[in-house]
Amino acid sequence: MTREEFQSQCDAEEAALMRLAEWKHIARTLEALYGAVRAGDSSTHTRQRIGRLEALQQALMGFPGALAA
Repeated sequence: MTREEFQSQCDAEEAALMRLAEWKHIARTLEALYGAVRAGDSSTHTRQRIGRLEALQQALMGFPGALAA
């Protein structure tokens, strides 16, 4: 394995770990927001945050068009 191949492999693994960390962060934030809604928070700001985070999750799953909405 050449140095370039090794570096490329390391970069790919790091990118996968970063995507996983971002996914987990978004999921935790969404769970907290869903909890706030269940507790009675019906504000526009909360609904907008949920919508943006759900669109970001869809983009991470391979549907970047979700961010355009």
